[in-house]
Amino acid sequence: MSGVPKIETITEITKNGKHFFIKYHKKDERFLIREISKYYRNFIIIETNYINLFDNEDSICLNYDKINLDLLFSYPIIINSSYAQQNKVTFKNFEKYNYIYFYLIPNMDYSNTKNHITKFEKIMIENMTKYCVFDSEIIVDNMLFLKFANPIFINKDKVKRNKFLFVMGGIGDFFITFSIVNEYLQSSKYEKIYIVNYSMIKSINFEHIVDLFYGSDPRVRLLNHHHYRHFITHWLRYSENTLMYRQITNMFFLPKNRTDHAAFLYKKILIGEKDLDFYKSTDIFKDKILKSVTSEEKKYIDQLVKNKKNNIGLQYFTGCFEEEHNKWSFFGDRKWDEQNVKNFIKKCTENDMNLIILNSETYASPLQEFCTRPLSIAGYALLISKMDLVIGVDSSAGHIASFYNIPSITLWGKGSPLVLNYHKDKPTYIGYRVLRKNYSIITKNQELSSIDFNMVFSLVKNFTENKLLFNDKIITYQDSINKYNLLHF
Repeated sequence: MSGVPKIETITEITKNGKHFFIKYHKKDERFLIREISKYYRNFIIIETNYINLFDNEDSICLNYDKINLDLLFSYPIIINSSYAQQNKVTFKNFEKYNYIYFYLIPNMDYSNTKNHITKFEKIMIENMTKYCVFDSEIIVDNMLFLKFANPIFINKDKVKRNKFLFVMGGIGDFFITFSIVNEYLQSSKYEKIYIVNYSMIKSINFEHIVDLFYGSDPRVRLLNHHHYRHFITHWLRYSENTLMYRQITNMFFLPKNRTDHAAFLYKKILIGEKDLDFYKSTDIFKDKILKSVTSEEKKYIDQLVKNKKNNIGLQYFTGCFEEEHNKWSFFGDRKWDEQNVKNFIKKCTENDMNLIILNSETYASPLQEFCTRPLSIAGYALLISKMDLVIGVDSSAGHIASFYNIPSITLWGKGSPLVLNYHKDKPTYIGYRVLRKNYSIITKNQELSSIDFNMVFSLVKNFTENKLLFNDKIITYQDSINKYNLLHF
């Protein structure tokens, strides 16, 4: 939109912005939320009574019964300031009405202002916490909105019928924790359980796998929260319902003498000290996977897998493609270098092994010819289930292999089963090693490329000759410290 000043800082946004309130009858609340969220999703509900912000000269109150939202929002998330000024009313009847509050700059062009939306959320939270306290949350169409009230009117007797479940967000993490979460769901008495991605990163894989794992439970919902970062942060900090989030966050920063494998810590948070087989419910999910894989994918997988041969799976990198920057991102540089991968492929081929590259897209085009075509998550899991051995960096493939009781070899660079030091100022002493039938290789120089293809192949060769033995023992953090099935060079 031409003629709109460029806004760069929160100070300037505050100076140019307006506080908008829409008053409404309490009985219309959920309907109104659905209606207004078509235009603007970042808002807070003022539950009751007078607050000082109502007297601010930059505050405008509108009566929902007297306005047309199509005219108020001249374009989604852009307020028509002239219409708002013409229809503003005084604040009154605080016991009869609730108020929806949001903060915007009238007539501003929002076409390229993602950061500004985040700043608006921050300003809204900072404004409200001066006058109100967080009272409760509202879930409408799996979107989260916050309710604020004057401290003297806060409702302390509300019945908590919803539960917010924070699951570990990686694909492999879902496989490790499935039996834990399933056990929790079986004993839970809540009417609705909202699964939240606590990493704050929107992920199609996350949404898909929640549906795949837990979609059959009518109580389970996926909380779509990725537009409300500051709202979520505030909600997580003050809501009793999100105690689990704080526990999960804290578990990553335990002192060395209290740390453990991530799955053990997660189980303790979710179901306490109760004994549980980490793979108790695998048959349930294996059946879900088999049913969700298309016949076309099954046919393709059957073509890849060879009878009477050693089927070896290799996942040589894990990462995600950042469309915004047109590049691959590798957390902790978890990728085996191209030369080692090529030589390993050649070595396996020469020894009549059926090596299947589990990656479908690569960070280097010369390796693309060796990769499988893109598969669904269920198809990817089904393919791994047919391997005799899986090799890879710390990634989903090893965890899925463990889920199917298939041996795996993990290659570690900057991370290790003893410490994830991707961020040197905050090393994480917590185990992420797969829980069973695993052999790990760790480099002291923290360079994944230092793991030579010949070293890996020698382990594979020993495996095919029954010289590299695995068992079903659940591997703990202490086992890694004691170097159980672990090569550190």
